Amino acid sequence: MEIFFRLLFGHFLADFTFQTNYIARWKRNSFAGLLVHVAIHPVCYLALCWKFLPVTWAEIGGISLNGWMVVAILTLLHFSEDWFRVRMVNRGWPDNTLFYLWDQGIHILLLWIFSWGSGQPLQNPPWSLLGTLFVIVTHFATVSVWFIEKDIYGREYPDTEEKYILILQRLAVWLAFFMPDPWWIFVLIFLVGTFGHHVWARRIDFSLTSVFMGNALAIICGFVSRFGLGYHF
Repeated sequence: MEIFFRLLFGHFLADFTFQTNYIARWKRNSFAGLLVHVAIHPVCYLALCWKFLPVTWAEIGGISLNGWMVVAILTLLHFSEDWFRVRMVNRGWPDNTLFYLWDQGIHILLLWIFSWGSGQPLQNPPWSLLGTLFVIVTHFATVSVWFIEKDIYGREYPDTEEKYILILQRLAVWLAFFMPDPWWIFVLIFLVGTFGHHVWARRIDFSLTSVFMGNALAIICGFVSRFGLGYHF
């Protein structure tokens, strides 16, 4: 499990945190851009899984695969999936929420397939899982909510100011769950209530749908962190 969650953390970092708007556009319009995007993944995998690279991660068809081999295979498979998605979108396939979820599902399934045989228990504290939750609350939420809004309302990708204000707000909501009892409850209510009031009153001209879905995701991640991972103080 430890290797899987380290790979998952690396995947979310490379596919969301380190995939800037420029790289996202570049990979859709240039083979070089696609190569640059894909190359970020093995860098993250190697950095996060360095001490586990010599051990066996999976056995496929009777062949034992160590970390070095798995990282190389995952890089090639990630390139193949992203190349397919870019090619299909450029041919006219709708780049909608369903295609986006399909793409992420394939990537995560491959990480699981090629790490299940490692036998490494999840470490305590589970920083790799916490890192994944951090990316989910920040950049993953931005992209996921935008896909839904794009499909429903035809909304453009949020500008830089809106994007990072919402990221910081969701991050504050998530971090509130790490505060001692009972203060986390009061801080959480204050953060969500105050920001929601400003949006509702149009003092901040952000999408209500985006604010609602983003905060819901941050709160879910907060409960997972506090109670699922044992962070109740």
